[in-house]
Amino acid sequence: MAPTTGTGTDLTIDELAAASGTTARRVRSLQTLGLLPHPELRGRTGLYGPAHQDRLAAILRLQDKGFSLESLGILFAALDAGRSLADVLGVEGPALTRSSAAETERATDTAELYGFADLQPSNSARGRSRRLLSLVPTTMWDESEAS
Repeated sequence: MAPTTGTGTDLTIDELAAASGTTARRVRSLQTLGLLPHPELRGRTGLYGPAHQDRLAAILRLQDKGFSLESLGILFAALDAGRSLADVLGVEGPALTRSSAAETERATDTAELYGFADLQPSNSARGRSRRLLSLVPTTMWDESEAS
């Protein structure tokens, strides 16, 4: 994911952290883990754009829901690669029938709510099934345990 810059909404790491309700240390940690892209450098200053803000907000929201950093790494790697949630879970996408069309619409709304809309299977991906990874939220990040 390339940062969007030049829009007048670029932030320093301290501004990004404050706007997101976290710390600069946590932002750097997420970058080190590969969950958050590094900023664009202008001189010696790193600048973060709207894409960084969106990704950080999603990470923090999903962590609050119990997703581990390892699970988030799997999800965001799949998102960046254009893979569907069905691919990540290693299951076949649901077959659409008239009765399940409304359920699929509700599931899409839920996926959008939680930031997984881009991981939903596309029509071209429905016919194929690849067993890849299983995904289970495990441990939660606790800043008090960070070194």
